[in-house]
Amino acid sequence: MTSSEQKKFRDRANRARRGLLKEKEECGYINDESGKRYRAAVYYVLAGANDKALDFYTWFEDEFPDDIGEPVFDLYWALAESRAGHEKEASYRLQVAMISNIYMLPYLFREPIETLDIWHHSNPSAPDYLYDIEEFLDEPTVEEREWIKGKYMSQAFTDLRNGYINAYHGLKYEHNLQKRSDILNKWDLFSAEHFETHG
Repeated sequence: MTSSEQKKFRDRANRARRGLLKEKEECGYINDESGKRYRAAVYYVLAGANDKALDFYTWFEDEFPDDIGEPVFDLYWALAESRAGHEKEASYRLQVAMISNIYMLPYLFREPIETLDIWHHSNPSAPDYLYDIEEFLDEPTVEEREWIKGKYMSQAFTDLRNGYINAYHGLKYEHNLQKRSDILNKWDLFSAEHFETHG
């Protein structure tokens, strides 16, 4: 990426961050209907400003503790942690990215999977979401794609992925609210045990 392109992304990141801080100052909270909170860190990574990206992710966790994130935002979090040498945190964040959109990681190492017979609980969790974020999927290097593939194929990632697929397959066909709640509770317990520790 050229220096002018990096500058463009840095400017976008700074603009998005300023917008969020201004909203907080004026309203006392951040509503962010446009999703700037998901793009600022991504733009910092694209700008080559990895430290600023990590600072933003830290701020994001403090500011939006209950926010479930967004797939490309989660992917870039994993990339930022990996580039900083934080292997444990990078692996955890990559697991989060995998679960946020089950199709994204195999797409990155050119082994896309067919649409699964599962409940897609939001647009970002569906396969068509990849078309919306195509412009952001060129960033991982060849080495990073190999790292992603290795992690994706590992036992830990496979177990977590299979647990997710089984749970969301059940949710697709279960309409009883109590039974759906039971499935989600079991998934929460399963994922808590199978997500790698981070921090």
